[in-house]
Formats: sequence, structure tokens, C-alpha cells
Amino acid sequence: MTYTLRSVSMLTLLLLTCLLTACGFQLRGQMETASELKQLAVSGSDPVYIRYLSRAMERSGIEISAQAPYRINIIRVERDADQQTAATAGYFEQRISMTVAYQLQTSSGLSLFAPVELTRERYITQNQDTPNASESEQTIIRSELRQELIATTLRRIHSLSESALAEESEKARAIKKSSMESTRDRDSQP
Repeated sequence: MTYTLRSVSMLTLLLLTCLLTACGFQLRGQMETASELKQLAVSGSDPVYIRYLSRAMERSGIEISAQAPYRINIIRVERDADQQTAATAGYFEQRISMTVAYQLQTSSGLSLFAPVELTRERYITQNQDTPNASESEQTIIRSELRQELIATTLRRIHSLSESALAEESEKARAIKKSSMESTRDRDSQP
């Protein structure tokens, strides 16, 4: 009996291990980042989102510092929840969405890329007779949407190479310089 129980336990453990490796499970590793992006500043108008983004960046190996050579500026964070269908038998469908717009800038505020806008949304069925459960579910879904947006932002940051950063920095400086020259020329003309 003991031998059978031990064999079943071992077989179960072996089966679970095989299932985990077959589904692609692996321990988290750190993503490699361009050396210039190992230190970033984060600014913007939504302190809650900025706090979560900063924590995620630190966990991925990016140091958050006000003196960093580059900054991510969170332009806007929008959270929306709206009813999509009329209530039928006390149930209705609701769309919950979250949109984040951000821009990568130099420490002097020079924008390197056009603003990036990311949107995630989910549809859920709500019961109008259980408002507390509905609020709890919305809170959980908003948290999941925020995590997805932050993960996407981090993947984009980690994908930037040093050469791409240098190239974009030069382009932005050239555009700013030509803009300043054309403004100066316009102002000097009678």
C-alpha cells in the first residue's frame, strides 16, 4: 500500500513537472536594456500609474533617477467603463478600458519620438443586483489592464538599442535646431 501511494505521488509530481515545462513556464529573467536606458526619470500627471510603472522598471533592472539622461513622460492616463448593452434579466455587458499616452524625452525635455498611445480593454457581464461584486471585479480588471500596459511599455523600452537612441536624439536635435533657425529668420524679417 505504501509503495503504491509513493508511486502515485511520484507519478503525479512527474506529470505536473512535464505539464509546466510543456506550457512554456519559466522563471522570470531580467530583460537586457540599452546602457543609456539603465537609468530613467519618470514624470507625468497620474501619480498612481507612475508609481506602478516606476516599481516595474526597477524590478526589470532600470534605476529611477531625476538626474537620468532620458525621461518617460506620461502624458495622459484614461480609465473608462461604460455599459454596452441594455440590462436583460438583471445582466448587462460592460466595457472597461484604460489608455496611456507617453513620450520618451531627453533630460532637457527634447522629445525623441512621437507620443505613443496604448489602449487595453475588456468586456464583462455585470449583474445589476450585486453592485459590490461588480465594483470588485472592475477593480481587478483595471489592475490587470494597468499591468498589461506597463508590460508593453517595458518591452518597448527594452527593445530600444543604443544606436537607435543616438540616431533619434540626433534627429530631434536637428529638428529643434532648424525650428529655432526658421523662427529666428521669421522674426528678423520686416
